[in-house]
Amino acid sequence: MDARAQPRGQEGKGGGGDGGRYGVLLYYKYAEVPDAPALAAFYASHCRALALVGRVRVGPDGVNATLGGRMAALEKHVAEMSSNNLFEGTDFKLASCEGPVDERVARECGFTSLSVRLVKELVTLCSNPSLATPQITCAGRHLSASEFHSVLQNVGTALDSEAPAEKNEVVVLDARNVYETRIGKFHVPNVVTLDPEIRQYSDLPLWIDEHAEKLRGKSILMYCTGGIRCEMASAYIRSKGEGFENVFQLYGGIQRYLEQFPDGGYFEGKNFVFDHRISVGSLKENILGTCLLCGSSFDDYSSRCRCRHCRMLVLVCSTCQVDKILYLILPSLQHLNTSYLNMRFHDSICPLSFSFSSPGFH
Repeated sequence: MDARAQPRGQEGKGGGGDGGRYGVLLYYKYAEVPDAPALAAFYASHCRALALVGRVRVGPDGVNATLGGRMAALEKHVAEMSSNNLFEGTDFKLASCEGPVDERVARECGFTSLSVRLVKELVTLCSNPSLATPQITCAGRHLSASEFHSVLQNVGTALDSEAPAEKNEVVVLDARNVYETRIGKFHVPNVVTLDPEIRQYSDLPLWIDEHAEKLRGKSILMYCTGGIRCEMASAYIRSKGEGFENVFQLYGGIQRYLEQFPDGGYFEGKNFVFDHRISVGSLKENILGTCLLCGSSFDDYSSRCRCRHCRMLVLVCSTCQVDKILYLILPSLQHLNTSYLNMRFHDSICPLSFSFSSPGFH
């Protein structure tokens, strides 16, 4: 099922004159949904009436939503969903922002229409059907932004009152894709931060399996954009049994952390988001990303440059965007981090081509 509704200009403004400021709403809820088709149909009609755009995924295990529209309409939506017992305790992350100014980017991000889909599961942790999906009830313990920050400040403090007297070593694990981590991540002096550099979320279980010894016996602090990917990934780690019990996740993800610590705290760079904003930074305004070709500081994905082979977003600065297709022989370019692309299926010599969506590249 894919119920789509085009926004109707000034219709369905959600009350309040011109509808007020624009905003983006992110939330998810893991819970047993007794009638997923009925809930999906409700989302389609309700969001259409409020002229909301974005994506809603409804499955037997819950709901995942990223919506955009006027703040007044989004607030009405939050009030409506909060009245449903199914969403008790849900963290509705609502942020005011500028409305979409680049329709090309908004369209690619799914922010020119409403898409409501029925899915088998909210997030697919592993594409291998032979591997059992971990129980979400086994997910790691939530830490608020302030708790997460405090632990990082006091490295070495045992997180679990039942942990051994000797304090567990803390490691930080990023559950996001490589194109996200290239423009922003947590950095804490004297704390090991693990970046799996995966191309897609379903690659994470294999990385965890191959690097289990880096996690065994540690207090693992996980984070992602808004929290949903850590739910299942933390459950997968804990399902490995003894030595993998102490797993914790940043509740509300990087978004809540940056709201709590607008100066960035221990987060460097920008938070990649899956809507028309592309990324959200802090007051630091520092640039972590680099152009894949020349190595200059660059973190702007608005050109929507992608690898033609795997369609992953890559960073190529404006100066280097000189042709529609660029071919690279990776082994001859020692300054490039080939793991950036994580293309295990390519030969050692890879005629890598890029496509650009920016004006002038058709």
